[in-house]
Amino acid sequence: MKSINARSLASVLFVACMLPLVASCSGGDQGSSERRHIANNFSDLVITALNDPNLEEFDTDVLRRAKNSGRIDQADYDEAYSRFGNCMADSGKPITLTRLSNGLYRVENTPLSDGESIQSAMSIVTRCAQGTTNVISELYGIQQGNPELLTNPYEIAHKCLETKGLVDASFSFDDLRKAIGSEVSGGNALKDRVPFDPYGDEAQACFVGANMTIVKATP
Repeated sequence: MKSINARSLASVLFVACMLPLVASCSGGDQGSSERRHIANNFSDLVITALNDPNLEEFDTDVLRRAKNSGRIDQADYDEAYSRFGNCMADSGKPITLTRLSNGLYRVENTPLSDGESIQSAMSIVTRCAQGTTNVISELYGIQQGNPELLTNPYEIAHKCLETKGLVDASFSFDDLRKAIGSEVSGGNALKDRVPFDPYGDEAQACFVGANMTIVKATP
């Protein structure tokens, strides 16, 4: 049976749907000449999201509350994932949610069935995310994991790791980028290239907050 990480699918879809909102929030390298911040403040992101004509009632209610309070409540984020999880389960693709120390969820789904394509699995994620996590997850992730509204995911993750005392000035965000890039292209295990446990709860909270999926490689 083939396997694909649910957050990898979901994150791509969430970011794609939010491109007008966070146009520079990609996983690629960010040059120094590019925008360093995705917005002036979090309220601007909420207001932009409220102008989306494809919002459903749940999205609108949550965003209106966030506009008034200046933040998205954990309860609204939890409800979004509860609805998403119920839809995935009803569609035969149940997910497992793990809440990390910053309140964000790491998502794991069931492996692809024999003969099932990534495209068909993604279509289920797309449908279930609509009106549940599609907008709310991305905004809450920015709120919790990227309070400085940075564009570079490696910088986002590195600042979080530094705040938690997992790295210091001797290990820059460029070092982090190179370490993770080597994980993709092969080589020594990631845990041997970074000065912290990349699979521990604290580090995972930083990666998920930066919209990055870092999981142990399987044979």
